[in-house]
Order: sequence, then structure tokens, then C-alpha cells
Amino acid sequence: MRDFLKKLIERKKQELKEKEEKMKASQNIEEVRSLGDTLIALRDEINEAEEQLKELDKNKQNNNNDDGEGNGEGDSNRSNNTGDTEGRSTNGFNPNATLNIVGQAKMNQDGEQRSNEEDLLSTMEYRQAFKHYAQTGERTKKLNEILTQYRAETRAEGEVTSEDLGVLIPHTVLQELISGIEKSYGQFSSRVRMLNIQGGVEIAISEFDAEFTWSGSDGEDKEHGVSKEQDAGGAKGSVVFSYHIGEIRIAQSLLQSILTVEVFEKELLKALLTAYLKARDVAVLRGTGKGQPTGILTDVAAGLQRVPKENIIEFTEEEIADWTAWERKLFANIPIGMEGANPEFAMAKQTYVSELCTLKDANNQPINKAGFDVSDKQYKFNEYPVLRTEQDLFKSFALCGNGDIFGIFWVPEKAYGINSNLTFGYKRYFDDDKNKWITKGLVILDGKPLDTAYVYILKKKVV
Repeated sequence: MRDFLKKLIERKKQELKEKEEKMKASQNIEEVRSLGDTLIALRDEINEAEEQLKELDKNKQNNNNDDGEGNGEGDSNRSNNTGDTEGRSTNGFNPNATLNIVGQAKMNQDGEQRSNEEDLLSTMEYRQAFKHYAQTGERTKKLNEILTQYRAETRAEGEVTSEDLGVLIPHTVLQELISGIEKSYGQFSSRVRMLNIQGGVEIAISEFDAEFTWSGSDGEDKEHGVSKEQDAGGAKGSVVFSYHIGEIRIAQSLLQSILTVEVFEKELLKALLTAYLKARDVAVLRGTGKGQPTGILTDVAAGLQRVPKENIIEFTEEEIADWTAWERKLFANIPIGMEGANPEFAMAKQTYVSELCTLKDANNQPINKAGFDVSDKQYKFNEYPVLRTEQDLFKSFALCGNGDIFGIFWVPEKAYGINSNLTFGYKRYFDDDKNKWITKGLVILDGKPLDTAYVYILKKKVV
């Protein structure tokens, strides 16, 4: 363990020196900021590793003193447990690893090789210690030992988890949580593009799509290029994902009296999943971008033109009930390229049922352009899928005022991206000011609009 820490410190110091030199030479303000955050994280990692090394040397010296004059054995033959060392903040992490599970054989803190199948955060020891912490707020020695060892190993692999998340949720719960998120069909935000890329790095939006060019051409082949009617717009600009931490408040009474680990984890999973998905839906749609994701409608509400002006379509009460108006205003203007990218609607259930399912022709006969498709078990409008939402996402057309947004027509995976490593933490502490226990789950997540040419905003117009 001592040799491992010495090599880690040496490697991190070299990396720190390289980043400092790159920062001095950079002329890009965003790159400088990103490098500044990286330098802070590296310094914290070096300081923590040096403290752990000092603790090892101290324990070794104490053991030598207990043995008398010492037995002269080298460091490679003696290593002592440092489980009392509490993990400290690294102020940085790599969101590329979804579960942060180290996939190769490791040396434990006693110098013995552990099986590469063992996951520290899935052991019953850790699950029991985590349950005790969640119910009492007490961090036991065993909990601290396992977290310290886990963080040391993941940092060595370049996978660093922020201490700001508190006590990490056992991977047994995390795996079920991720599975639940992936299966959450019907949730607004589950449709967008899920990313695991480094935060703080500027990435051109066009890089999120594959690009085809003819051999020998520069991508501007006039003879074989994409026609204007096939091109959905082509994204310009770039995006930078940040490290926002979302909070999930949990009722303490929900978990306090549960006795078994399995039932406790099941109830915790249910509470986290319900709150997380609801908050993520709202953030993807209307997030402010300040300490949270930037919503797909945020720029529109602010009067900015990130969504093309021609993609913002207004309907009066008369027009929303007129099939010809839908064809003329929306469907006729959708690029062929977007039609082939599986676009869909999202709007309140009330709008769908009251306005679209009741469309009639000039003879007051139903035209049946909206309804449930039994073949693929989806609600449709003009053969396009419709996600019917509660009114906390979209107000019904009847309740909208002039200029209010009642729905969108979009290609979710093209229009928006969520960036997260889906690592969840847990904190329980006593708030002296409020005189009560605070219990909350924490997750690192950001989201940004990508190619907004794939978004049509549907607004109400009052005449």
C-alpha cells in the first residue's frame, strides 16, 4: 500500500505540472476555467494521498516500537490497516464510469490481493453499515474504512467521485436504480440522449452525430451531398456540461423503522426513483441553467433564438381544432430528414383528448387523426407518437394564456442531452437551526439543449 501511494503521488504531481503548463499557455477562457478546476482536484488528491502515506508510516513506526528494536523487515513485508482515515473532498470526478466499479484485482489495505469479482460497495458489510448510517446518522468505523479504500482505488483508476455526495449508496441499490431509470418508459426525460462525458470541456454539438463523407471529399461534396429538404438544420455552436448536484429529500419516517437490509433498500430505491425522475423531467424542460440543467424551453421563455424562429408555431382556438391548420403550419414544414428521425409530440393529456381527439371535418364528422394505436400500444397524432404528460410539465391548451407553450414536437435524442455518471450519494445530518434531522439523496447531473433544429415549440395565441 505504501509503494502504491508513493507511485500515485508521483504520477499526480507530474500530471499537475503538465496541467499548470497547459493553463499558462492557453488563450481560451473556458479551457482555463476547466483546467483551474482540474488543478484544484489534483492538489486535493495529492494532499489526501500524502496524508494517508503519513498515517501508514506512523502506524508502521508504532508497530515497530511495540516489537522492541524492530525486525528490520522492508516496507514490502509490512502494511497496516488505515481504515480510520476518513475520505475527504477531491473537488473533482470523472463521469465516464457509470458505477465506478474497479474491474481488476486490487491490493487491500493489509497488502493482500482481493478477488477482482469483489465490489466493496456491494458487500453485506457495507450495506449494513450504510443502513445504520441512513437510519441514525452515525458513520461507523467499518463504513469509513470501506469508503476510504474504495475512493483510493477508484482515484487510482482515474475514476474520482466527489465527496460532496456524502456516503455512496450501495451498488446493489444503484444497479436497481439505474435499471428502474432505463425502464421508465413514459417519463419525459428518459427519451433524451444519455451521455457520460467529461464535464467542463467544450464540445461541438455536431460531434454528437455521426458524419458521412465521400472518399476524397472534404464533406462539402456538391454532387452527393445532403439536399436542403433532407437536412434537418445542422447544429452550430458547442456545449459545456457542468457538475451540478441535485438533491432528493427523503422523509425520515419512511426508512426509520425498517429492520432488514433488503426491505430497507427496496423502500429507499422507490423513494429515490420517484423523486429523481420527476425532478429530471422538469429540469429537462424548464431548468434555469443556474446550478441545474438548462431546459429545452429556457431560452424560448427568455426571448432568445436558440430554437429557430420558424420552429415556434402559434395556434389559436380555432386553428388547433382545424386539421388544415395543422397540415399547413406544422406537418408541411417538417424536413424529410427529421421525419425519418422518429419525432414525437409531448403535451398534457387534457390537450390531447380535448383538442386533438375531437378534430372534425367541415361536415362536423370526426377525422380520426388522434387515438390509441393497438399495434404498437402508443397514443398517436397523424401517425406520430404522443407522450401525454401531467400539467406540471405542460399546461392544457384551455388553461394556457397568450404566448404560453402547450406542447412540443421534437426528436428527443437529437434535441437534448443529459450528462451524468448516475452515482448517488446519501447524507443524513441534524440541522441545529431547524432542530430536525435532514435526510437527502444526492446525484451529479447536468443537461443541455443540443440541436434545437429538431424542436418545434407549440404556443397558444389569443386573438
